[in-house]
Amino acid sequence: MHPILFELGPITIYTYGFFVFLGVIFGYYICLKEAKRSNFSDTRIVSDIIFWALVFAFLGARVFYILIEFKSFLNDPWSIITSRSGFVFYGGVIFGLGALYYLTRKHGVKFLAFADIVSIATPLAHAFGRIGCFFYGCCYGKPTDSFIGVVFPVDSPAYCLGRKVIPTQLIESFLLFVIFFIMLALRKRKKFDGQLMIVYLILYGITRFAVEFLRGDPRGNFFFLSTSQIISIIIVIVSIFSFRFLAKGAIKTQK
Repeated sequence: MHPILFELGPITIYTYGFFVFLGVIFGYYICLKEAKRSNFSDTRIVSDIIFWALVFAFLGARVFYILIEFKSFLNDPWSIITSRSGFVFYGGVIFGLGALYYLTRKHGVKFLAFADIVSIATPLAHAFGRIGCFFYGCCYGKPTDSFIGVVFPVDSPAYCLGRKVIPTQLIESFLLFVIFFIMLALRKRKKFDGQLMIVYLILYGITRFAVEFLRGDPRGNFFFLSTSQIISIIIVIVSIFSFRFLAKGAIKTQK
């Protein structure tokens, strides 16, 4: 693996950060493009909403990681806070959606319509982020003897005494790219605001639930399920009921 992309004197460009940056740039581009297609004409407002939603998404992802690893945080808080990894994606979703709701209300923008736009860009940005996870060695899978297994370097978090592990980062990245293209295909067929957001949450919830069975890195558990799987179940159930509620509302409006 190549945790360091390149060095320019005292400046070190880490591969993980580079791919996260790529994800943010591509996600931002998709948001702007879809906003224009959806008649959100004020680019300044769109940029403001996206920027602050991203800030709170990253903050939420870190906060959830600290909560899950609270014992480690108490022992060495500074290393947890400054770590290049240590993000829980669902924390980012929860904080990001909360910020998105507040900001759209503040600017007089329809929350559900804007959330649909963000839901197209999110799986693309996340897919690049997971590639970064692979190069850093976090979010790795269980040991395996399969041909798909990868041996990580000794100094990598994914190093398991020289054993091959399942590259869950790349598996999830591939599935996220698939979700992105599904969202692109659905955006012209949506029947009501919020539909794309709900479809994305259902697709990612199912994807994450399945991939978690392959994960081998230490993280919070609740009985035989991981914390992320519990959150996935809740999100999928809530999303299904939300879909039915919004769809009925759309049908009544059309009548």
